[in-house]
Amino acid sequence: PKVLSVSQLTAAIQGTLQTAFGSIGVSGEISEISRPHSGHVYFTLKDETSQIKAILWRTAAQRLKFELEEGQEVICHGSLAVYPPRG
Repeated sequence: PKVLSVSQLTAAIQGTLQTAFGSIGVSGEISEISRPHSGHVYFTLKDETSQIKAILWRTAAQRLKFELEEGQEVICHGSLAVYPPRG
């Protein structure tokens, strides 16, 4: 089997995500909200059996017309990405 470096694998995963999904919407419940001084909002989006980490960039967070809260059901629109330093 082919052996890849961690960086090569992460880049391949990122390319696959962008090609397979592009822009996507996903529904779920918000949990683990974090609002650092950067202005970005970090949170987990979950359902009954799975969860994903999400980021709402500062510019988008400033345009929200409501406050994100734990337990809130939302539909998020965006793109999927892999953060290379942490996979």
